[in-house]
Amino acid sequence: MFPAEYRKKVSRGWRRLACAVLVLFSPLWLTSPANAQAPENEPSISSAQAKPIRIGSLILDAELLGRGQGWSWFVGDSRARYGFGNSLFRVGLSQQKNKFGWRIELAQPAFYGLPDDALVPGTAIPLGLGGAYFSANGNRENVAGIFVKQAFLSIRGIDNNHSTLRLGRFEFSDGEERAPSAPDLAWLTGQRVAHRLIGDAYWTDIGRSFDGVDFSSDIGADTNLTFMTGRATRGVWQTDGMGEMDVDIIYSAFTREFPTPHTDSQLRIFAFGYHDGRKVLKVDSRALAAREADTRNIRIGTFGVNYAIVTPIWRLGKWDLLVWGAQQIGQWGRLSHRANSGTVEMGWRPPIPWIHPWLRAGALFASGDGNQNDSTHATFFQPLPTEQQYARLPFYTLQNSEDYTGQVIVRPTAKWQLRSEVHKVKLHSANDLWYLGTGAFQNTSFGYDALPDNGHRGLGNYVDFSVDYQVTSKLGLRYYIGVLSGKGAETKLPHGRKGGFTYLEVAYRF
Repeated sequence: MFPAEYRKKVSRGWRRLACAVLVLFSPLWLTSPANAQAPENEPSISSAQAKPIRIGSLILDAELLGRGQGWSWFVGDSRARYGFGNSLFRVGLSQQKNKFGWRIELAQPAFYGLPDDALVPGTAIPLGLGGAYFSANGNRENVAGIFVKQAFLSIRGIDNNHSTLRLGRFEFSDGEERAPSAPDLAWLTGQRVAHRLIGDAYWTDIGRSFDGVDFSSDIGADTNLTFMTGRATRGVWQTDGMGEMDVDIIYSAFTREFPTPHTDSQLRIFAFGYHDGRKVLKVDSRALAAREADTRNIRIGTFGVNYAIVTPIWRLGKWDLLVWGAQQIGQWGRLSHRANSGTVEMGWRPPIPWIHPWLRAGALFASGDGNQNDSTHATFFQPLPTEQQYARLPFYTLQNSEDYTGQVIVRPTAKWQLRSEVHKVKLHSANDLWYLGTGAFQNTSFGYDALPDNGHRGLGNYVDFSVDYQVTSKLGLRYYIGVLSGKGAETKLPHGRKGGFTYLEVAYRF
């Protein structure tokens, strides 16, 4: 009754959906009736903390996560609809004795039913993250890996202060040098400052680590100095996260809190150097021949500052303000590099009991390259970010972009959190490109894709919704759905094109 090719596609779609459901609920079968905790990089929905297992002075902790994803995605005239599943098992063993400590952590990610038709025909451009995982893992539908995620030695108090020195392989994200004691300020720095330039890419479940040295020192009760240098590991999209890349970073930051009886605020000044020596084709707005001829390394320095403040207003609740800005200089291969980016956000927490709402709005810009024929590369570059941190619907990066956003966060109880965002996303320069990706993750591809913008700046509008439920101190559930309306830069259709992304996640930690 139906063509054989159609029946094959339908059968394959059901297999993918079954795999996604199987992976999603496997943590419940394996751990029930145990308890879990929401992902640590999202706003906490419960003050309860999962307690690790202690064996004498040794500490054993683990995480088992399952996620089922569904995509309806497009690029230009190409579209793909699919579902797939993924799981992650992480186990760590650590010990701390006086000043000396160590930690070893293994990660075992796996993907089931990845789509083999979620790439723009004739290209490696993914139609949603299913295509990104598929192409990064040798075009395999089912793939798994195991590798050392962290392995470091730590020394505390070597300067007779509250300092920590880490040597080895560790996770690192900029903006998380010092967690403020005030909860609202801690959320702002952790969710709206951290991971913009350097991130552990936690959402992909494979993530990113660094082999190097990390030194952090608390000077008094309110000041922190951090220095870190290292080489980035592979991972992010590919399940083999063991090896390194020819990508080096050096980072330093000064962070200072200014607590008063009525306000909480934090200032950070940072400097970040990035070197990419991989001999891969650079992704920018130049013609292909010019990029193929450019084999010189990328060397970029980023210098910036951010400031956040939370203050009460009589009878009106709490208000907050966040400002972040950065300037980049350096060399983009044969080109000089000059770029900048900035963001301003404001929030209001009205004194409404039961639901405890938090209303937020913000605007971001990241410069683009308006002239592909001159000697300067002016596209702001995110070296190694965590993609989902700021683009929860991941069809853009904070490069050659403008993002106008509103957020609503509601916490009716300690176990529930509801969050919704609306975004209007535009390209900063119509003479540049539309960038996708999350930075270097292997030695054979650049880490970003660039698509033409059809001469338009309008990229897309989207609205999303997520709900977190902290079942117990160890078991957490999350559901997310986002709906996109693509504009002229994404599609040539006169009335735009619609897309969407959803997932259900189960996390168990002890």
